[in-house]
Amino acid sequence: MKLTALASAILVLVHGALALPAKAPALDITLSQVNNTRIKAVVRNTGSEKITFVHLNFFNDSSPVKKVSLYRNATEVEFTGIKQRLRSDGISNEALTTLAPDATYEDEFDIASTANLTQGGPITVRTQGFVPMTMNNKITGYIPYSSNELELEVDALKAAAVHARIKPLDRRTKITSSCTGNRAAVLNTALRNAASIASKAANAASSGSSALFAEYFKSTSGDIRSTVAARLKAVASEASSNGGGSTTYYCSDPYGYCDSNVLAYTLPSTNEVINCELFYTLQGVTNDCHGQDQATTIIHEFTHAPGVYPPGTEDLGYGYSAATALSTNNALNNADSYALFANGTSSFCALTAFS
Repeated sequence: MKLTALASAILVLVHGALALPAKAPALDITLSQVNNTRIKAVVRNTGSEKITFVHLNFFNDSSPVKKVSLYRNATEVEFTGIKQRLRSDGISNEALTTLAPDATYEDEFDIASTANLTQGGPITVRTQGFVPMTMNNKITGYIPYSSNELELEVDALKAAAVHARIKPLDRRTKITSSCTGNRAAVLNTALRNAASIASKAANAASSGSSALFAEYFKSTSGDIRSTVAARLKAVASEASSNGGGSTTYYCSDPYGYCDSNVLAYTLPSTNEVINCELFYTLQGVTNDCHGQDQATTIIHEFTHAPGVYPPGTEDLGYGYSAATALSTNNALNNADSYALFANGTSSFCALTAFS
């Protein structure tokens, strides 16, 4: 009897251990100073399962993307790199990182290459957000990440010696000479569609379904709805400006940062928007709920540009799962929240959400 009771107790313990839930996936970022403005990031999988995620717009991306936020006297320093919109399906293996539990990888980068730090002095560095998780090369969810806060004392002369990753171009025209022939026709149609969809989304934000609005922005406050509507109205105005607005538009990549996973990108510091080759493979307007298309890609990119509506948005949560997990304040500052809401008010989503 004693043996049987002991065996039963062991079985209960084993069953209980096996029944413990897996630790939720998350990434911990440890930031440290290499020298002056050069930073090392150690990315660790703190969850209990192996994960695969997109490292574009994140650590290990070789493009001048925003990996960290910089603050001087509690005011964020302007970012002078690029903000990319990624494809959500068919992502190449080269853009993916897989980490086992407790595994790490490192990335080194110079923050002075994407920010003007020639003033020198104290700078605070930190980062947080969500990185897209994938399965079979498709974005299926998100993984939260956050870092320590790193305090630096920047040497102004050394910071001035760091070459900026983006060299300014001659921007005499608003829609550049790269937009000719078929590409000009595609862009003009996409801009008209973006203007129409953004305008409808602005109306939906102001006076449409409160439940639908709360799905994306986690609030039904009148002030929040007005803020979202104002940005979307500004996007609609920019898209219908016929080249007379605040942005400069390129139909091909003058800087060389497009790849097979990037639909388009924006340089917020100069209000430039660049279409990548992948942009032209998208539908003009999709009926897929939360699908990607040319029109909502333009909406996404225009929200990044502070010349359209200041301040420009960030990429805090990419894709529906991550974007709808954000707090209200973060959703207001997230480009994909606006693109997804616009899609949600104009596509099959709107027909089925509350039927």
